[in-house]
Amino acid sequence: MNEPPRKRWGCLQWGIVVGGLVLLFSMLIPNSPGSRIAVQGKQMKAVNNCKQIILSLKQYAKDAGSAYPDGKHPELKSANQVFRVLFKDDIVVDERIFGCPDSMFKPDNDLGPPPNFEKALMPGECHWMLLKNQTDVSHPRTPIVIENSLNASWPPKWDVVQPFASWWSDDANQKKGRAWKGRRIIVARNDGSVQVEKLREDGTLDWHSPSNLDEHGKSWIDYLTPEQIAKLSYWDIEGDGD
Repeated sequence: MNEPPRKRWGCLQWGIVVGGLVLLFSMLIPNSPGSRIAVQGKQMKAVNNCKQIILSLKQYAKDAGSAYPDGKHPELKSANQVFRVLFKDDIVVDERIFGCPDSMFKPDNDLGPPPNFEKALMPGECHWMLLKNQTDVSHPRTPIVIENSLNASWPPKWDVVQPFASWWSDDANQKKGRAWKGRRIIVARNDGSVQVEKLREDGTLDWHSPSNLDEHGKSWIDYLTPEQIAKLSYWDIEGDGD
């Protein structure tokens, strides 16, 4: 009696199994790019960079009537140009705080000669975006500095649909608007706090999540008029192709 033919696994099925094993091993090896320890270490470095940026903006505002650089320089057209003012005012001396691990935007710390520092934060060297037209006295929970998003208009949105290969590949994550694993990004608020925050499934932030609420249980955005909300946008970064 003939036995029924056995089903054989195809390339796709074997690929899924092999890919799953690679992902599992990469997360178990402490120093691999995909391990939880490695990701947390990179996030900690990015958080520290962002803290230095928001503190530098605060320092600038002390001598600028509470304004951030774009409030004093309406001619500026990008986050790169706005942040460059901090070099001109001798507040920041190291360009590398405007970078982030695994980001495609990599500052080389070549600032150019004073007083203009024209090489500071050239296109492709700034990872962070800045909310326009804010001051040191804006609501404390206002998201002043964020990681570069897919758009500069309101609301900002990030790419949370990552290819399977990017789960363990750093190179696959080096694109504008990419979120960290687990739909997370780093946000610096006007009170000086910096946190890793989780995005919604559509890649946007929930502006009424606990991290956005003040002591009265209201979100910072609830204090704005519809006209003010309509004007919200971020200073976009200059990429190599912009």
